[in-house]
Formats: sequence, structure tokens, C-alpha cells
Amino acid sequence: MALALRVFPRGLTRFRTAWRSLRSHNAAEMNRRFALLAASGLLATACFGKFALGVTQTIEPTPILPGANVKQELNIEADGLLGTAVKQALTDAATKGQTQTQSGTQWQIRDSSEGSAVHLRMFRTVSLSEAQTALAPSSTGGFDVGTMNVHADDWGLARHYTVRIVVTPSAPNTPVGTPAATDATSQQLAKAILAGITYDYYISLPGVVTATNGVPGDQSRLVWHLDLTSGSARVLTAESIYPDVPRLVVLLVAIVLIVGLIFIRSRSRKPVTADRPEIFTQP
Repeated sequence: MALALRVFPRGLTRFRTAWRSLRSHNAAEMNRRFALLAASGLLATACFGKFALGVTQTIEPTPILPGANVKQELNIEADGLLGTAVKQALTDAATKGQTQTQSGTQWQIRDSSEGSAVHLRMFRTVSLSEAQTALAPSSTGGFDVGTMNVHADDWGLARHYTVRIVVTPSAPNTPVGTPAATDATSQQLAKAILAGITYDYYISLPGVVTATNGVPGDQSRLVWHLDLTSGSARVLTAESIYPDVPRLVVLLVAIVLIVGLIFIRSRSRKPVTADRPEIFTQP
């Protein structure tokens, strides 16, 4: 009994020492990984620069007539090799579009870059059917802007829109010098490069939004912040009901005109009674 009492404290002390050693080892390993990731992020930012992409899809119903148009816009702000690579890809795509006859509405490009800072704006307005045609990544600088599926129900005085977009976030065309993900360090560096890319997706629906898996953004838009490091597809959904104000105005004007016409015709059909002449007699 006495021997057991003497051995137990020694065993407890050894266990505590081993536990502290294990904790310190795990903490050191975790700190080393954090330091390596931070260094990779700083190196990636310094070498490849920052990149921000904003994609906006705006549905605009056709006044009175059925159907709708879609305004598509891409805003790119970048610097470093990433910006240079995407700008070169967009320039090549625009040059190819001018030399070769391509189907569909072409993108308009506005370049307001200054020095190494890249500022590009791509925009176009297409029909609802054309907006649901998949875009080649080569026409958008190597980015997948998603496949749009819009279901529009015309209820006469209101319209119901259901939008579903499937986006597979991916990096732009690989800049020269990007390390291949062959070892752990290269993989961490590649993830750090992707983490430096901001990809925001905006959808503007007419009327009142009734359901969505996005969050409200500025200018009455819904926004999704996409993560390029995951590599998995993201499904963006939204629904809205749009009271067709032009049709309501036309209906009210038609009702006023019809009521006015009925009132005028009823007045014109009212019989006119002639006053009896007064007879004066001599006294």
C-alpha cells in the first residue's frame, strides 16, 4: 500500500510532464503552420498582387410588353501579375472577337487602368434568353461567371421571377511564375494566392424579393461572397414578385376612359322634354 502511494505521485508527475510536452509540441507545430501560411500570403501578395472581381446580373422587365432584358457587368480591380494576366486575357479575347465573327452580343470594355493598377469594366445588355447561354471563360478573363437559369411567370398585373445561377469559382488564367501545387509548400502558396482574390456576385431583381440564399447588398442588390479556395460549385437562388406598374397605369387609364364614355353616352341618350308654352288671356 505504501509502495503504491509512492509510485502514484511519480506516475502522475510523468503524465503531467508528457502532457505539457505534447501540448507545447502541438502549439509549436500550429504556430509554425500559421507562420508559414502568413509568409506564403505575404509572398503571394507581393509577387502576384491583389485581385477583386464583381459580377452583376440585373433583370429589367420590358415595359407593358412581356419579356425582360438582362444587364450584365463585370468590374475588375487588380494589380501585380494577376491583374496583368487577366488584362492580357481580356485583350486577347477582344482582339479575337474583332477578327472572328462570334455569335451573341459582344462585351463593351472600358479600361481606366493607371500604371500597374488595373481597372476594367465589361458590360452588355442582352435578352433574357441570351443571358441564359453559358459564357466561355475566355471571354471573361478566365473566370466562370456562372450559368443563369431564369423562370419568368407573367401574371398580367404582376410578374414572378425565379433565378438560379450555378457558379464554379476558379482562378483566372495562371500568371507566369505561379508555382505548381506539387508539394505542401506550393499548395499553401497556391491557396494564399487564391485567398487574395475577392469574388463578389450581385443579382438585381425587379419588385419585392420573396426568397433568396444571398444577403442584401447596396443599391437594392443581393450579394454572394464566393470562396475560390473551395473549388466546389455554388448555387445562387432568388425569387421576386414585380407589380407591373405600367400595366396598372394603362388599366386605370382604360377604366377611366370607359367609365367616361359610358357616362357621356348615357347623357346623350337622355330624352329632352320641351317646355309647354304659356297661354295669356285678355281680361
